[in-house]
Amino acid sequence: MKIARVFPRKTSMSPIDEDVYFGLPPFGCPKYDDVHISVTFTWDNIKADYLARGWGGYGKVRIGGPGRMTIPGEFTTGLYLRKGVVITSRGCPNRCNFCLVPRVEGGIRELKIHEGNNIADNNLLACSKGHINKVFKMLRGQKAVRFSGGLEAGRITDEIVAQLRDLSIKFIFLAYDREQDKEVVQKATDKIRKHFTREQLRCYVLIGNFGDTLEKAEIRLREAWEMGTMPFAMRYRKPVGVFGDSFVFRQRAWNLLQHNWTRPAIIKEIMRGSINRNRPVTAGRK
Repeated sequence: MKIARVFPRKTSMSPIDEDVYFGLPPFGCPKYDDVHISVTFTWDNIKADYLARGWGGYGKVRIGGPGRMTIPGEFTTGLYLRKGVVITSRGCPNRCNFCLVPRVEGGIRELKIHEGNNIADNNLLACSKGHINKVFKMLRGQKAVRFSGGLEAGRITDEIVAQLRDLSIKFIFLAYDREQDKEVVQKATDKIRKHFTREQLRCYVLIGNFGDTLEKAEIRLREAWEMGTMPFAMRYRKPVGVFGDSFVFRQRAWNLLQHNWTRPAIIKEIMRGSINRNRPVTAGRK
């Protein structure tokens, strides 16, 4: 069966083969058996419906994906994510009030393990020990290993650190989502940072959630740096249909904070004290 995969927007993880499209069908586009429109973000649903009408004459159209709140099935390598990016489990047993994963995917569910160097699981370390060991065994044959889905700080053990040390690590992501998580994240970074550089040990820091302030958000970002990680500001977004309405706070200062704290060169300048968050900085500045 010949399948066209259509995406409302392109990301760093989007597949890029000849049957992948971003937007409406181009001139001379061939016919397909199926046209799968994959929606990553809820605010792309309106565009996905528009694309479905545009692709109607090119094959049987189906719409799905995380942004559609559909329950995902087995993972097929290279189909909806770029080759090398793999998902070995679905779901998460935690019930964080800011996360949709348990509501959409349910508790942890282990999948077939495919070859790849970028693990995008929502919570790999919540899987059984046997599954985790098999994933690490597969990764020992990979180069530039990435844990872009993140590793839950509270599940980092000496055994996990030992397995990470056996890999060719490009980067590992932890997550610092709430103020009360500080001690747990600190314990995890204390175990890991002895063996990896700041560029290898990174940390998603959730900002802009309900009740947050610019000052509190910047404190957490600076704390993530002081723990020995490279912070990465992840701005909270509500699961709504319009991109601009997804932010809890829409002031320009939040845009600037996110901009500065997602660029390592700027973060290093901030932590050296040479700039502050209220001053705009271009992305290319060294």
